This record gives sequence, structure tokens and C-alpha cells, in this order.
Amino acid sequence: MKNILHLIICLAICFIAFTSISKPVRSSLTSQLIGEWRNVYVKIIIHNKTKPVSTMEADSTNWEARLGIKPIRTHFMEDGSYYSEYRNAKDSLIRRPSGIWNIKDDSLTMMQLKPDKYVLKVHVKIENDHATFSGLIDFDGEGIWNDEYLGIQKKFR
Repeated sequence: MKNILHLIICLAICFIAFTSISKPVRSSLTSQLIGEWRNVYVKIIIHNKTKPVSTMEADSTNWEARLGIKPIRTHFMEDGSYYSEYRNAKDSLIRRPSGIWNIKDDSLTMMQLKPDKYVLKVHVKIENDHATFSGLIDFDGEGIWNDEYLGIQKKFR
């Protein structure tokens, strides 16, 4: 009887240890982000040392006219990789940056590896099939991350 009790305890400990070592549970935000997302809105407030503050804004009604491209399609893969597709008005692929991504708390880090290296860190919030990304970027290329970015993307199914 004592040996059976020890065996049961040993099996219970092994089961607990095995299940706790198994694949870590992904955060809800990480799981929700996996898939294809398309831009529906962007607003960038540009702060430049030599020019007055300006705002660039586009949504689904004026995206192509304002930016000269179709809404960007970003694919977040389960393995932690991503790629974005930039297409012209004729739907031809003109740019396809790719890299790796991860989420910590509410912050998304995208490390672009191709065609050149670039790191983007933004806050992300997902509600239903829309994700809101916000943070500071260097939109005007002056070398200072002081331009305010707000982007909304819709999950494509």
C-alpha cells in the first residue's frame, strides 16, 4: 500500500512537472495579432526642427490618392516572423520588408531585417478585428524619433 501511494505521488509530481515545462502559453495579444492586417487609417504628426508642425492623415476613403499606394498588408506569422506588402495602384508588389516581431505587455517590437535593418516599437491594442498602433517614429528622416504615429489596421480573413 505504501509503495502504491509513493507511485501515485511520484506520477502526480511528474505530471505537474511535465505540464509546466510544456510549450509556454502565448499572450492573448500575441495570439490575436497572428494573421494578415491591412491599414485603414493613419495619422502622423510631424515635428521637424526647421519646419512648423504638420499632420499627414489618410483613411480608406483617400488612402491611394494621399499616399500613392494601396493599404499596406502586414502578415504576422506564428513563428515570430513578419512581412509587409506595399502595392501600387495597379496592385503590383513594389516593396516587401520582412523581419521578426514580438510582444511584451502592450508593446510590439518589429525588427526589420530585409531589405535593410530597422527597429519599430509601438503600443498595440486589439479590439475585435481592429488593431491600434501608436508610438513615436522618425517619419521625416531627420534622425529624431519625435513624430507621433497612430495607425489602425483591420484583420483580413
